[in-house]
Amino acid sequence: MDRADSAFWDDESHLPGHALHRIASAEGSWLVEESGRRLFDAGSGHSCVNLGYANEDLIAAMAESSRRLAYCSPEHHARPVQALADALSERLGGGYRVRYATTGGAANELAIEIARRFWGHQGQPAKRRIIAFERAYHGSTGAASYASGPGILQSPLVDRSAEFIHVAGARDPVAGVSRGLDAIRAGVDAAIAEAGPGTIAAIIVEPIAFAGGVIVPPPGFLAMLAELCRAHDLLLIVDEVINGFGRSGAFFAFQHEAGVRPDIVTMGKGITSAYYPLSATAVDRRIFETFRIPGQAMSKVITMAGHPVGCDIALKVLEIMDRDGLVDRVRANAERHLSHLMALRGTPGLRDVRGKGHMWGLEFDSEAAAEAVDARCLDAGILLLRAGNQIRINPPLVATRQELDFLLRTLVEAVRAAR
Repeated sequence: MDRADSAFWDDESHLPGHALHRIASAEGSWLVEESGRRLFDAGSGHSCVNLGYANEDLIAAMAESSRRLAYCSPEHHARPVQALADALSERLGGGYRVRYATTGGAANELAIEIARRFWGHQGQPAKRRIIAFERAYHGSTGAASYASGPGILQSPLVDRSAEFIHVAGARDPVAGVSRGLDAIRAGVDAAIAEAGPGTIAAIIVEPIAFAGGVIVPPPGFLAMLAELCRAHDLLLIVDEVINGFGRSGAFFAFQHEAGVRPDIVTMGKGITSAYYPLSATAVDRRIFETFRIPGQAMSKVITMAGHPVGCDIALKVLEIMDRDGLVDRVRANAERHLSHLMALRGTPGLRDVRGKGHMWGLEFDSEAAAEAVDARCLDAGILLLRAGNQIRINPPLVATRQELDFLLRTLVEAVRAAR
């Protein structure tokens, strides 16, 4: 069936130059189109298939869990739901309480609502505004879309809200402008001063803004934000939806900075390696305790949140990551393979190369140059993530050395041929 005749609503396929891929199956790090062509998925789907496709351990866990308990109302308790919350709190450093949602955006919406309600519990209901960063992506629905930087993975016509303040981050990859820690701090300081700390509930931030251009901030970035939050009585929400579950070379990316303890952490995508819709919002105990006071309970039910099958799959993900040493493997892959992309810096037409762990970005002088590189890689059998003048790369954590060699060699040749 021609895509124009399908009842499926697909915005992207109607954009100029969009390459339509009809995917029939997938295994490991590879997609198979209906034509039989194999494509190395250098984007891990939508940055979520961390453990690869057709992972037999995850499939078996899903089947066993489905037979045992196909569903459990969020109002009841089920073993995997509680076990996963305990495991996530432990990996965050302990002392967190976990609520579930179904998407990363929903986890961020939940985080924002919790932050606002917390300040209401403290007798400060005016603290509702949220500071976010211009190139951030926190989701495409509701409050998450307001927190996302204008135009990042969403229509530029999306409604905005005056309760969300966007400040400049470490890099504007469209303009090619970088900022140091002092400049970033000055921008956040100015936003707080203008709005008044008595109106601000939280700062929400990604450790690495992957969707916005793989923006790797300078060392001390999160520690600086944590300090500002303490000084002005704000909450720090760290969005680990893309960054988390080993993709940065630490289990959670904020853990690269010693001493940083977020008030709220959101996660999704890699939590189940995309084998089930599940996300989570972890809240520091001091915040949670205010919701235990009579009359201040969250009283919020999301039918599919904390689905027992999804939680069992997530527990299996944690088991596999530990068993196979995937966090260490990501660090080794970055050192042995992906960091070699830095050698491309200085290539005519290529403005910058940035990355950490399995998250890397190439910033070009023009959209045409990025499109040419993307097309060459696709011809060679590699599916990249491209937006405007940027190419983003985040292969599955289970990609082999041979696959990463193939990715690196093809990408380097494509960049040098496009100059």
